[in-house]
Amino acid sequence: MLRSLADRYGDREAQLRGDERLTFRELERRSAALARGLLAHGAGKGTKVALLMPNGPQFTLFFMAVARIGAIVAPLSTLYKARELAWVLGNCDAQILVMADRYLSHDYLARLEEAFPEIEGQAFGSLALTGAPYLRSVFVHGDCDPSWGAPALQTLTELAAAHPGMDDAFLEAVEANVVEADALCMIHTSGSTANPKGVLHGHGPMLRHTYQMATYYWGGSGDRVIGNRPHFWVAGLSATLFHCLHMGCCHITPDDLSGAELLRLIETEGATAICGDEAWFNALAADPAVQAAGYGFQRVVIDCASIFRHGPHGPKLLNPASLAQDPALGPVPVDRVARCYGMTETLGGHTTLPTGELAPADQARVCGRAVPGVELRVENPETGELAPPGEIGHLYVRGYCLMQGLYKKERAETFRSDGFYDTGDLVSVDAEGYLKFSSRTGDVIKVHGANVAPLEVELCLASLPGVARSAVVGLPRNEADSLLVAAVELNEGASFDEARLLAGLKSVLSSYKVPRRIVPLAPDAFPLTGSGKVKKADLVALLKARLEAEEAGR
Repeated sequence: MLRSLADRYGDREAQLRGDERLTFRELERRSAALARGLLAHGAGKGTKVALLMPNGPQFTLFFMAVARIGAIVAPLSTLYKARELAWVLGNCDAQILVMADRYLSHDYLARLEEAFPEIEGQAFGSLALTGAPYLRSVFVHGDCDPSWGAPALQTLTELAAAHPGMDDAFLEAVEANVVEADALCMIHTSGSTANPKGVLHGHGPMLRHTYQMATYYWGGSGDRVIGNRPHFWVAGLSATLFHCLHMGCCHITPDDLSGAELLRLIETEGATAICGDEAWFNALAADPAVQAAGYGFQRVVIDCASIFRHGPHGPKLLNPASLAQDPALGPVPVDRVARCYGMTETLGGHTTLPTGELAPADQARVCGRAVPGVELRVENPETGELAPPGEIGHLYVRGYCLMQGLYKKERAETFRSDGFYDTGDLVSVDAEGYLKFSSRTGDVIKVHGANVAPLEVELCLASLPGVARSAVVGLPRNEADSLLVAAVELNEGASFDEARLLAGLKSVLSSYKVPRRIVPLAPDAFPLTGSGKVKKADLVALLKARLEAEEAGR
């Protein structure tokens, strides 16, 4: 794939962030150099390499360097706090960690030392951490002072030079033994339990699925795309980064998500499209500065929109090759643009509609149809029988983009004997194949496209002084997003301080897992079952009414 992209797109820019730029030709050559350094360090097929790095050329170079030698890439959330980082590095059995020194307000060197205090004073290449017993080496991109780390680019370059036998011919011999069935990456995603799940995907499924989705279900070729989705999650990795690569697009990482930044990137970098979530699209479209500059957005698919500008002769697309409808013909009815249903376990979306095809007027906001190679089975939750068309049932999925499995889980724990995977969702599929999402069967809460396990947040709340009981729920915002809210019961004599509790959670949880509000409840105000468990549905109604009343009283 990398050689094909280099041949097709050459010196066209593939990715940029700030002053960092990467062409398609450089992506192939520079990742090959890093790959030779990894081989010289002892990495090879099956080596697990964790990658803690924000979006940008360096993330992509290291991801591809690891992948092309048959090692398994485990992208890590840049939002992880020390406790989360320690757990995931231990769970994925990472042998090598490649990390940025810092990003925004995050100091990852200090965070790793907080996660593993015993690392202080240890030597690079011979780490011995009880919480991550397989981890031996940490490569750092950026400043690297601790003895346990080594500067990534310099060290890998020196290792490759010190082993001249591991040249390009040797690398090609290694690559020839990396096959479609080999594991490519392990993406961690929160499930219905307190800790993330490690989802394993192979080379073949990743390339086939991202190529099919990019070619037939995404935007046009050659766009310069501003993307806001992190590459450590599946939507940012497969449905953004890989899509851009296949289509010869340049992925641009913005400094922030403001209208001013959008205008800057249009003027200085020739941005022609945006890729992300609907809330961001709506915020940009409503931004006064964007409107004053005459820019607008024409939806191509649900997560990608082309940019146009109003002129004396009407609106005109910035990229003439865009697949978007001519804005002079009017706006695309967004309710008829198919949503994309999917999950980490299926490499992202696997139901939608081809680019340019709208759902029927009576099928507004459907999730399209299953793409070729994917089978959907909707069963009656009570009987297990196939549900009639249009009837809500429990969704199972099978097909070419389904994961190899969950790390450290036996196949029988993950898949049914017929190969179908339980999505944990209730949906309906009508006679024409259109899927409509209904709800989750588990407790997992979707917040801005990410899964939050309530139990994890509740356990962290329970560790804070004064908290006797807690319950975390999602107040529905729309069909795909929730407002995270917690209810707490305090110990006798403890005073309620919402700011203190939120600060305590922010110190141990990723920002998206921290509730937007924490509400105190008396012991007898919690809606409980006969066995003492919180009735979450009743709690949602109670908290919704409480917050609405509070808002009305302001």
